[in-house]
Amino acid sequence: MTPSDPDRHRVLKITTGPETLDDIHELLDDLWAACDVPELARIHTDLAAGEIGANIIEHAGGGNPVQLRMEVQLQPDGIHITFTDDGLPAQVDLTHTAMPDEMAERGRGLSIASRVLDELCYRRDSRGNHWTLFRRLDR
Repeated sequence: MTPSDPDRHRVLKITTGPETLDDIHELLDDLWAACDVPELARIHTDLAAGEIGANIIEHAGGGNPVQLRMEVQLQPDGIHITFTDDGLPAQVDLTHTAMPDEMAERGRGLSIASRVLDELCYRRDSRGNHWTLFRRLDR
């Protein structure tokens, strides 16, 4: 299989709503069914993509739906995911992601994603918010 093989590439374009997290996980499940990916890499990627997706759904639109694009590429060395949305700027500092107090009901998503990924980046430009997730296959 080559890196450009269509079996190793998936794209989701959607207006966010109640089924968006299901759509994200279905896309990943489809990729896992088509390609041999180590179980721990799949679990970590599912977890991180779900956390970032949930944050976009909840915060990017300020209570309104946003246009979301998720692109997943299975590369020889890892899983690369980009999320792009046209929502409000995210107020995040990825250099200081820490778990909240154990009694807190919220606020763990970015910390969890940071811990299970090899790379988590956020940037904002004129097209919106861009999240980059990368998980190596060999760890």
